[in-house]
Amino acid sequence: MPIAIFYLFLSQMMLFGLIRIYENQLYLYRLTENHYKAQTLLAYTDYWLKDHNKASTPENRIVPAVLSFEEGIVHCVADATGKVTATVILQNAYSETLVLEIMFPE
Repeated sequence: MPIAIFYLFLSQMMLFGLIRIYENQLYLYRLTENHYKAQTLLAYTDYWLKDHNKASTPENRIVPAVLSFEEGIVHCVADATGKVTATVILQNAYSETLVLEIMFPE
């Protein structure tokens, strides 16, 4: 009888270990997916800013306050040095921030 109880205990420990590994793998998959989506939106925001400010000067640059996408929203805040802080907030509340620099032609 003690061997059966020990066997059940080991089986239960192994099952809980496998479930924990599966949960961690699923968490990492979701984190990687969110990071990929956020980086894609940040890259598009960088492209958008550079494309719309090709011929502009620092005084009349175009920086939108918000860019809306199906996957989330990008908030842009410009400072006086020409840097733009872009913060992505996905629909599931995941967020990332990137500082972009707009280079102006001399």
